[in-house]
Amino acid sequence: MKLIMNADDLGLTEKVNFAIVECFKVGIVKSTTLMVNQPATDHAVSLIKKGLLNDVGLHLTLTSGKPVLAVDKVSSLVDDRGYFLSKEKLAENEFIDIKQVEAEFQAQYDKAIEYGVAINHLDSHHFAGTYSVTKQAFINFANKVNLPTRRVDHTVENQIGLTVNTPDVFDMSFYDQGVTLAQLKSLLMSYQDGNKNKVVELMCHVGFENDKLLDTLSSYSSKRKDELDILTNDDLVIWLKQKNIQPIGYSQFF
Repeated sequence: MKLIMNADDLGLTEKVNFAIVECFKVGIVKSTTLMVNQPATDHAVSLIKKGLLNDVGLHLTLTSGKPVLAVDKVSSLVDDRGYFLSKEKLAENEFIDIKQVEAEFQAQYDKAIEYGVAINHLDSHHFAGTYSVTKQAFINFANKVNLPTRRVDHTVENQIGLTVNTPDVFDMSFYDQGVTLAQLKSLLMSYQDGNKNKVVELMCHVGFENDKLLDTLSSYSSKRKDELDILTNDDLVIWLKQKNIQPIGYSQFF
């Protein structure tokens, strides 16, 4: 079985960025996705250009920070302060303009290219590209740029219309209360028997303790150090080899 353990949230804070670098050094995490509208985006790009991170995708964002486009071009996506809507409000908003969503996705992609980052896959922050009101826009954009993407059938069923490659499985269980070494091993073994020649993707959100900036940006902070400790555990590297589970990045398969 091949395992893509993708580190989400690259660019959120410098400590998050450095935590992802530490994971890459160990080699279980071989893939990450960049947010282009966050406080540490420039720092993340500098790490990429130094060769400390590769296999970089785009973490398309509709629920954190401000849009790349001018507010008047994405009026259905922002609040009265010009910030993106919360994930709850986005998911429930029947008046989202999918053309605005597609335009913002394109602007974020273009910004990554302007940074000099070779984007090679896609996913979305808070799964914002998989809600019923945004899913078609995400599918349209993924098809347009012709890049492999995280599966889009875990929030709303089916991937109808998506023509690009995806992993065979995406599982979001390695998160919050699911973040223990024992539970991770159990999760992986649950896929091992029936997916020996398939690609399974898990997400991770790593970080360090005492990241004051992170506390202002994300409700998920304390467990990030636990994720980091698990994914930099040399014993886990050995266990994966014993179980014939091969960590890969998107570029190694698609």
